[in-house]
Amino acid sequence: MKILLIQPPIRDFYQTSIRTQPMGLSYLAASLQTQGHEVEIIDCQTEKKKSIAIPSELTYLRDFYPFNDRSPFKLYSGYYHFGMGWDEIRKKIEDSKVDVFGISSSFTPYHGEALEIARIIKQWDRRKVVVMGGAHVSCDPEGVMKKPFVDYVILGEGEIRFPFLLEQIERGKIGKVEEIDGIGYRANGEIRIHPLETFIQNLDSLSYPARELLDLDRYRIRKKRSTMIITSRGCPHSCAYCSTHLIMGASFRARTPEAIVNEMVGCQRRYGIQTFDIEDDNFTFDQERVKRLMSLIIETFGEGNLELSAMNGISSASLDGELLRLMKKAGFKTINLSFVSADPLTKRRMGRPKEATCFDEILREAERVGLQVIAYAISGMPGQRVEEMVDTLISLMGRKVLIGPSVYYPTPGTPLFRKCKKEGVLPLYPSQWRSSALPIETKDFNRLDIVTLFRLARVINFIKGKMNERELEEGMTLEELFQVLKEKKEVEMETRGKGVDEVMDENEAGHHTRYDKEMAFTWIDLLLLLIDKRFFFSLRKDPEGRVSILKEKSSKRVLDYFFEKAWEKTIQKS
Repeated sequence: MKILLIQPPIRDFYQTSIRTQPMGLSYLAASLQTQGHEVEIIDCQTEKKKSIAIPSELTYLRDFYPFNDRSPFKLYSGYYHFGMGWDEIRKKIEDSKVDVFGISSSFTPYHGEALEIARIIKQWDRRKVVVMGGAHVSCDPEGVMKKPFVDYVILGEGEIRFPFLLEQIERGKIGKVEEIDGIGYRANGEIRIHPLETFIQNLDSLSYPARELLDLDRYRIRKKRSTMIITSRGCPHSCAYCSTHLIMGASFRARTPEAIVNEMVGCQRRYGIQTFDIEDDNFTFDQERVKRLMSLIIETFGEGNLELSAMNGISSASLDGELLRLMKKAGFKTINLSFVSADPLTKRRMGRPKEATCFDEILREAERVGLQVIAYAISGMPGQRVEEMVDTLISLMGRKVLIGPSVYYPTPGTPLFRKCKKEGVLPLYPSQWRSSALPIETKDFNRLDIVTLFRLARVINFIKGKMNERELEEGMTLEELFQVLKEKKEVEMETRGKGVDEVMDENEAGHHTRYDKEMAFTWIDLLLLLIDKRFFFSLRKDPEGRVSILKEKSSKRVLDYFFEKAWEKTIQKS
């Protein structure tokens, strides 16, 4: 049979382009090819970007995201359709002449885009078979099957289930679908979901992803061809906000280091790839396995000849100094660590694993071997308080890390999702269940608090960056920073006319201040205003080129608490 696998476009305020390679579809394609099927992949998430109207259910976000902000602390610049337009997708579908379409639906808020592709297919030819899989399908298979555009759903790993399903379709024996778990279908008009029970134990038995079906020049990091690589599946941890166990199971299954390195060698020789992003659910869970893998990579490629990353994140619970040294030698420059919160109670409540080595020791060792660290903090989870979330930012401000601010989003099937639903804080529309939509409000915090925390993290990272560039001295307190900025401003005022004190005065009543286009504002102006007024300010430019400083909505309780608690705390570079 001829199969077309599709990764839909997405609609959002942003797109993380370096994380869009459809590796799941590439694995699936390779599995189908071994069964004799003819397979193509259409990755609709091209570099195209078109500005579109914000959906009605997200219009409340206009109060939080000034799209024409030109400040270094701005958040989003618009709402976009990222990738191919619907007309282009429709033409590719109609020109494909395939028997079966497989559509990936990996993220609940983007499920609407996946359904639109299914609708286009059925509108063109209702006889075509539409199969949908991906993380969202595993979390809500019945909800997906309620749509008339989808004929079958596949839960969990598709490398075995999809070929089996195609075999039954080809033979006209759909009743035999019941013989395998993890497939949803209709029988006599009734939706039937065979629950997910089994997972692939021998990952080395899988064919390497069919990367030849992708336009590999589209996936680059620092202009170099890159690819994702998966070295293990599943995670034994039971974090309350994570859906990994629903998709890949709670048992940890790993590939052998030899098989992984052979795949990497093939990628280098065949495609010229030297940059690899490890997309495991829990890469370092088996610490000894990762040490053997890193040693084998060093032995095969030498030190510093590859660029490695693990953007999906690494648990600091399974790191030690030896592993960090090997990771650095193998090609890691940065490690992404899941910090979650500075509050141990929140970590326990969220089911986070206990750390074998304290977080600060991991940071010290990372600094010794020359690894940069991004520490991810989650805000906006039910049960959190504003004070705890601010304390987490202050904690990371004083550590040599870049802060990865993550806004919690509810994922169907997880304990925290059920808690949101039970407590009545779950937004009505699934399109709101994304970080950029600031989805959750509780009695303890609101959306303005969360977006203010998000902005604050960006400001802290900006200051850390200035320390890295040696434009600011590392280790100064906020109080010292304020004095240093005022001194810098006094020097600047000698050649720049009106100074920040006048801007502060005019903004006291909430008015904006406008200057001619020749008048340039700097990050110093905006930081001084933030510290002095405890409000965020944006930079706006009108059609004549005149620039305005405008006070933006900010959470007074977040900023008051931050400056009260952090005033005498030191800031460390990243």
